[in-house]
Order: sequence, then structure tokens, then C-alpha cells
Amino acid sequence: MTHSAPPPVRTTHRRRGAWWLAAVIASAGVITIVATMLVVGQRPWLHTNVTIPLSYVGEDGKTYSCTYDYRTSDRLPMPTSVADNMNARDWSQTGQLIYEWAKTHPAESWTTQDDIPADDPRSTRPDASWALAMDEYIDFPPWQIETEHGSEYELWHEVRPGATCVDGLR
Repeated sequence: MTHSAPPPVRTTHRRRGAWWLAAVIASAGVITIVATMLVVGQRPWLHTNVTIPLSYVGEDGKTYSCTYDYRTSDRLPMPTSVADNMNARDWSQTGQLIYEWAKTHPAESWTTQDDIPADDPRSTRPDASWALAMDEYIDFPPWQIETEHGSEYELWHEVRPGATCVDGLR
């Protein structure tokens, strides 16, 4: 009895094609996850060194608040003395100072759409004003880390979800 079976080439070819397709899909998934993490600000190589809570009472009588995490990498870490100094500071009045400064020093250039008024919810002027004011009141002591490329430092900051500090400027 002779059996005539189909040649195994087709089965092998289909399996190779399936593995290749699975590898492409898996690679695309990994790239998508990494890109999403970068876009939404999740940087797993950074460590929070300093946390600064801010709040203020706006002209409308409402309390607005936000918390900022300042982060560095293992490659260029923040010195412990700097982190300890910044975490030990009393930030309780800083939010009010930032708010008052931002109200009296609105950002001049804030949007690519010049026809949007500053009080429009789509305007980025309050965000720009708040950022400029933060630069006035949140100042880290200088530090440098020696690397193979010379002296460097890095400092990332991000606001935690649920922040309302900018909303009081709208």
C-alpha cells in the first residue's frame, strides 16, 4: 500500500509564515507599548527624588492643587543632599505665590492659534504662565555629575494626574 501524502513543503512553509507573522505582530506590540509609555510620560528609567505639593486659593474662592514629581535617572542621579534639601522645604505658601505671579505676568506667546482668547479652554496661555511662574519660585541648587562626556545633569518633572493648578488661571 502506497500512500500519496502531500509534500511537507507546504506545511513547513505555512508554519514558517505563521511564526514570521507572530514575530512581526509581537514586535509591533512592543514598539507600541514603548512609544505609548514615552508619549504619556512614563519613563521607567527615572526615579522620583523630590515631590512638591502646591495649592492656592483663586480669585473665585476655590482651592486649586497639584503635585509635581522631580525625577532623575541612575546615570545622572540627584545628590542626596539636594533631594533632602528640596523635600525638607516648606512649600505651603509657594502655590499661592506662583498663582499671584502668573496672574500678574501672563505669558505673551502661548498658542499657535492667535485667534483663541486667553480664557478659552483650548488656550495654552494659562499653562505657559504657570510654567514661567514655577521657574521663578522652584529653584533647585545646582549640581553636576561627571560622565565620560564631561559634566552633566538632568532633571525631569511631571505633574500628577488630577492636578487643577492651571485651571485657576483660566
